[in-house]
Amino acid sequence: MKPELWIAVYGAVTGTIAVAHQVSQWFLDRANVKVTGQIAIESTDRLAVVLSVRAVNVGRRPVKIRQVLVSLSKEAAPWPAGLPPEKTAEFKQMHAVHWVSSERYLFGARGEKALELSPDGGDYTWRTEIQKGVRFVSDTKQGEKYGKGQVVLTTGKKVPFNFLLLKDDQWPPSGKPQKQI
Repeated sequence: MKPELWIAVYGAVTGTIAVAHQVSQWFLDRANVKVTGQIAIESTDRLAVVLSVRAVNVGRRPVKIRQVLVSLSKEAAPWPAGLPPEKTAEFKQMHAVHWVSSERYLFGARGEKALELSPDGGDYTWRTEIQKGVRFVSDTKQGEKYGKGQVVLTTGKKVPFNFLLLKDDQWPPSGKPQKQI
């Protein structure tokens, strides 16, 4: 074989390897967000049910989060707890005109500045107290109900997450605060 042919073959092989390496680096060298959600019962001076959403950047680039939200069923709304039935109906009727969203925002509804997560493990946790009457959009997996939510990045990408919903008998009793022993 002529030396020019060997050089051409060598160039083609090394060029292909270089392109493959660059494509793999481009794919690996980006922001990547993992999101988890959890509902827990917390006891301080009283019992509270808290929804926590944690976002972790496991990628190699910083990422900015614009919104964090959970999906509510269309008939659900965050009505004040403890209202008598007639007051609840009146409240719902008054506010039904303004209730157009089927989402509850944990972050980003009031025009907050985007939150940046640093690369390789930067994380943030949002927490909000929830009441027993709030109905989340849910899926059933292996007999358990899971609520749905999503984190919206500034790029427009939506990262979905699920969280295990409490069963009716798992909610703490409402009323007076529990005494700590």
